[in-house]
Amino acid sequence: MQTTRIRSFYQADPLGVVAGGIDTFIRGLVKWAPEDLEFSVVGMTTEPDKRPVGRWTRCSLGRRDFDFFPVFVEHNAGGRSAIPSTLRLCRNVVRYRVDLMRGFDVLELHRVEPLLLFFGDTRPKNAFFHQDMTHLQSKNTESRWRALPSAYLWLENRLIPMLETAFCVRETGVSTLRKRFPSWAGNVHFVPTWVDVEVFHPELDAALADELRAQMRAELGLLPSSKLVVTVGRIDTSKQPDLLFDAFARIAAAHPELVLVYVGDGALRHGLQGRVASTGFAPRVRFLGLRPQKEIARLLRSADVFALSSAYEGMPMALLEALGSGLPVVTMDVGEVRKVVNESCGTVVHEQTAEAFAAGLDRVLRRAPGQAGVGCVQAIDKFTPAKVLARVYENYRELGAQQRSGTRSHR
Repeated sequence: MQTTRIRSFYQADPLGVVAGGIDTFIRGLVKWAPEDLEFSVVGMTTEPDKRPVGRWTRCSLGRRDFDFFPVFVEHNAGGRSAIPSTLRLCRNVVRYRVDLMRGFDVLELHRVEPLLLFFGDTRPKNAFFHQDMTHLQSKNTESRWRALPSAYLWLENRLIPMLETAFCVRETGVSTLRKRFPSWAGNVHFVPTWVDVEVFHPELDAALADELRAQMRAELGLLPSSKLVVTVGRIDTSKQPDLLFDAFARIAAAHPELVLVYVGDGALRHGLQGRVASTGFAPRVRFLGLRPQKEIARLLRSADVFALSSAYEGMPMALLEALGSGLPVVTMDVGEVRKVVNESCGTVVHEQTAEAFAAGLDRVLRRAPGQAGVGCVQAIDKFTPAKVLARVYENYRELGAQQRSGTRSHR
């Protein structure tokens, strides 16, 4: 079988500690790829001494090696730069164009804007859509396009037809694209996200599980009896971190052992920390910032409940990772969460209010011991890399064959 070479263009650092699920998504695509698919990534670097700007570095994700070419340095991976990172990527790809536009068969994208760099390039192109961009109309969106939604749609109208295929992590997103581009409808497909079960799994040994729980609470400066509600993700408007804190505050008196833990960073972190302090809850709330994947997995294995308070999502990888770790979840009814969350492994909150979310937290906390472990892991059985990505990898093989044969057929 011939090798197909795929090059991904996105402001990711697959080996860095970066907020957001797209980096995790790219990491998984590379890590679980079959031997006949060879990935290279063009992105940013958070450690320029290890992965310097302007040159290819051979990197490893455990089971697979790949080539990585950062085009700019990101010093604040948890914050927002004055210049959008997508624009920084595109500007610097032009700078290094000679090195970046050769040596691959298929182009992979996770945003449409970089397609502007590939007008006239006949190599097949595949994109992943991680959101339904109708959310540009939402008051909770963090997108810089929110002020110019019609301009973004105009751009999509001209760029999306350049794609050979596309995958969207939201079924509503698939429907939206098919309606907008009826002649191209057969080219866009739904793909859920997945959980890396090599990293996110429960501790099945009871003695080791108790030891891990005690260690984690000691590290956080908490009593051994503390119960942890953990959320993982960007601390920005779309995740509604204030709503989660309000929900926590509503049940804090009824659960005096409860502690809320935020893992991640973002534009709202500083303001939320000030609010927590002003309301007297600082001893019961922890902000851990960005953490490596293995540290997050360790935290999830020692927690009691995972919380997802987002205004909108696709298929949130952090939620799957929590379930894979044996952790029951409380989640807003967003994206595709109902495909995995039911009363055997948590609860879905249908109203986007602090009152409703507090009720969900209270309900799961009172029955969490009976939900941990096997039931949560069973919920994500269909969402392992081997099962989810098989279709994606086969699509890349077909695109590579088209490139080698000089044909181009929209399916």
